[in-house]
Amino acid sequence: MSYPFRNTFFLLLLLFLTGCAVENEFIAKLPLFEAKTDKIPGLQPPRERVKQIRLKGEKGAKASEQEKEILTAQLMVEYRTCPDMNMRREAVDAMAKIPHPKRDLYMKEVLKDSDALVRLAALEAMGKSFNGSRIELAEILLNSMKHDTDKDVRLTSLRVFGEKFPLKAKNAAVFSGVTTIPETEVRQLAEPVLFELLYDKVPAVRYQTMQTLQKVTGKDYGSDINKWTQYAQSVQGTNDAPKERTWAEKIPRPQLPMLK
Repeated sequence: MSYPFRNTFFLLLLLFLTGCAVENEFIAKLPLFEAKTDKIPGLQPPRERVKQIRLKGEKGAKASEQEKEILTAQLMVEYRTCPDMNMRREAVDAMAKIPHPKRDLYMKEVLKDSDALVRLAALEAMGKSFNGSRIELAEILLNSMKHDTDKDVRLTSLRVFGEKFPLKAKNAAVFSGVTTIPETEVRQLAEPVLFELLYDKVPAVRYQTMQTLQKVTGKDYGSDINKWTQYAQSVQGTNDAPKERTWAEKIPRPQLPMLK
């Protein structure tokens, strides 16, 4: 134990044992009792900034249309002015709670963000609510799943597309925009992209592509990549369509433990 530290320790022990009162100013001057703070004069602490961002999102969810536009613009300023990806994602998550046409316009800019997690947040936001037409949302998702370099972004685009554009769309009312494009046109736009993704180098992307194709086309080939590629060839007119799975083939088979 070093000499200065030993003296300080025994001094404190003596004060404790004797019950002597000591002034706060004296205690504050001791090295062991230095006050720590993350506040920098003239700058807002990160936790306070996050709190304000989240409050704007919660307020915007119940605000009027004019207030929604103002809050969305303020959150976009937060997004554009912050170099930290976590803070940008907080701003995007807050905007996700505010359904507004301007918000959807901003999300297109966010999809060009350098960080994949921020782009994921933008896709999730548009998956929850979208004020434009269905064809516009379809084009955004298809562009993301085709051109984004991050596999998780492509996976999310595929999943959201399957949720929003099933063959039997019973939830068209979730879109506040007017549906003017028949679902067949959306599928015709999507099929070439989805067929291309059947050959993606990432196995998880290929698997999610099959799941999305099943929802979009209504065909059921399970996870048989060969049948899905044959189906793609049949749509392109170069092969016959394969037979779909029977009810017996759809029943999950129990996996027995390996005997050693």
